[in-house]
Amino acid sequence: MQHHATDSLLDQPVTALRGVGDALAEKLGKLGILRVVDLLFHLPMRYQDRTCIYPIANLKVGQEVLVEGEIDATEVVNRGRTMLLCHINDGSGILTLRFFHFTTAQKHSLRKGALLRCFGEVRQAGFKLEMAHPEYRLVNPDTPEPIENTLTPTYPTTEGLQQRSLRRLIEMALQQTYVLPDLLPENVVRQYQFPPLKAILHMLHTPPSGSTVEGMRPQRLIFEELLAHQLGVQQARHELRQVQAPAMQEANHYWRKLLRALPFAPTDAQNRVISEITHDLQQGIPMNRLVQGDVGSGKTLVAVAAALHAIANGYQVALMAPTELLAEQHYQNLTRWLEPLGVETVYISGNQTPRQRRRKVENLLLGIGHIAVGTHALFQRTVEFLQLGLIIIDEQHRFGVHQRMSLREKGKQGDHYPHQLVMTATPIPRTLAMTAYGDLDYSVIDELPPGRTPITTVAMNNERRDEVITRIADACREGRQVYWVCPLIEESEVLQYEAAEVTAALLRERLPHVEVGLVHGRLHGSEKESIMRQFKQGDIQLLVATTVIEVGVDVPNASLMIIENTERMGLAQLHQLRGRVGRGSTASSCVLLYQAPLGKTARKRLDAMRNTTDGFVIADIDLELRGPGEVLGTRQTGDVRLRVASLLRDQHWLPAVQEAARAIVAQYPERVELLTRRWLQQAGGDTATRFFQS
Repeated sequence: MQHHATDSLLDQPVTALRGVGDALAEKLGKLGILRVVDLLFHLPMRYQDRTCIYPIANLKVGQEVLVEGEIDATEVVNRGRTMLLCHINDGSGILTLRFFHFTTAQKHSLRKGALLRCFGEVRQAGFKLEMAHPEYRLVNPDTPEPIENTLTPTYPTTEGLQQRSLRRLIEMALQQTYVLPDLLPENVVRQYQFPPLKAILHMLHTPPSGSTVEGMRPQRLIFEELLAHQLGVQQARHELRQVQAPAMQEANHYWRKLLRALPFAPTDAQNRVISEITHDLQQGIPMNRLVQGDVGSGKTLVAVAAALHAIANGYQVALMAPTELLAEQHYQNLTRWLEPLGVETVYISGNQTPRQRRRKVENLLLGIGHIAVGTHALFQRTVEFLQLGLIIIDEQHRFGVHQRMSLREKGKQGDHYPHQLVMTATPIPRTLAMTAYGDLDYSVIDELPPGRTPITTVAMNNERRDEVITRIADACREGRQVYWVCPLIEESEVLQYEAAEVTAALLRERLPHVEVGLVHGRLHGSEKESIMRQFKQGDIQLLVATTVIEVGVDVPNASLMIIENTERMGLAQLHQLRGRVGRGSTASSCVLLYQAPLGKTARKRLDAMRNTTDGFVIADIDLELRGPGEVLGTRQTGDVRLRVASLLRDQHWLPAVQEAARAIVAQYPERVELLTRRWLQQAGGDTATRFFQS
């Protein structure tokens, strides 16, 4: 292996580069670029082709191209707003350039007869083609302007940081690649015939014209990133095992009492997971366990068993949920179950007044409160525990690793750290869970409690909306409640919210006797909570929502779920939404509305939804369907944040990656940190954060 001098420019902070002051360094830091080498691994999202000038006659709508022509005329028009139109002619055809924002100087410079070269996206305007706000420059016909000979990369960026600046800095970093070490074991490079790292990085940042973007995903980088991630996870796991936690050896007498009072018995799966957790809590090292259970599998009861074990051993418990509504729901369930046992549950909310909160916080510090339930409000400095022994986190993918760690630090007593239990209702296939959450042990509740009514799922063409509305009227007449979900499809929150508003207005008009509520992403948190609460209490019969209705909200009386535009949604998300109904004793239904004609993948998704309600079966089908090229919703799949690799698409590499990770730890231990720093370094210096935040 080549050893690189530690004082090489690549290892230095970005401020070592010409023209990078503190303000620019701060913006780069938001992108996770702290050192010069991080620029090399800040990879393009896409490329623009400015390597040839297109004849206007050959342009097609949707292309991003470079054109050059003489200005025939420039005019200022007012059609509701003032615009500058500039018409250019290259001898093959005429193209209009439209500027909504322009200066007087700009108007004068774009004069008839001037030669203009511009780059932008071709759009249809009536029968003509146009570009809106293209990049342009005036060209001197006597001295021909050179044309670029490589594709132009477009990078992920942040506010106030121009593509031009990023390209300039990355170009400077590329000149230093001669000191970049190859960190993969030589036998791996030979076995898979991986090209040298330097060559790949040059090719990615400055691809020659004619390169296909499909070829821009080099397997070597995918392998190396998965390897760094694997090492990062192993390191996190190793570090967790180096610290101590309270060994909770006392018997769980509270749990035995609760079991006698419950009107049902836990399932075999629940009992199995509870005994795995109990075993962890009895050890002197911190438990770090992920419990996966499909919608309705009874994760809350498992969490209660764990909490009671800690309390029986004289420790306190913190239970953290992603939203106020879910936290409140947990609080109500726990109070109902635990109050008769003499266990005190404390609710800590961001909405409480300092006075309301002070009393509760005092109880925790005095040890009177046994369980604190809340959202991230539990992190605040003012919240302190007398003896925190267990932290339970619901829907883990909403909380970053930083938040998990900060809560863990809060519970540190002397040398002892609290145990951690993480729960999620998002089924993830096992191979992925082992990779994505490799720092956690893994339990699955793979059985539904008896008495859950099965949900009937039907797919219907949009043209049959009238039948659906009749069905809603019937359900509401029988005293049932209904969800109508308009999923988040457009990038724009505004369009999203308008679509939901239109739907709600239409349903109010068609169902005058039904109380209709509307929740969407633009509502303030407290307004959203208030509407959801009214729905929960039965004051609202039909709830129209964008996909902001959170995982886990429990409205037993809701028995009908209608989801629009299902052809554009991922399976995992559809399954989560369907799980909002079927929580009571009434037979429930889910109607999937789609816009014909259906593509092959969309048809398979809807078939899967109709044929099974098992989240793990659905997760496996989801995995098959999400082939290459389909962009993953991080939120939706629990897919960890990777720059070039995707756990779903590239999972065939995982066995080889795990083998290489073992070899590196054994033979090249000094490369472990170099690899994890290269790929996982994130602003704030936390190796694993990039992977666990969603």
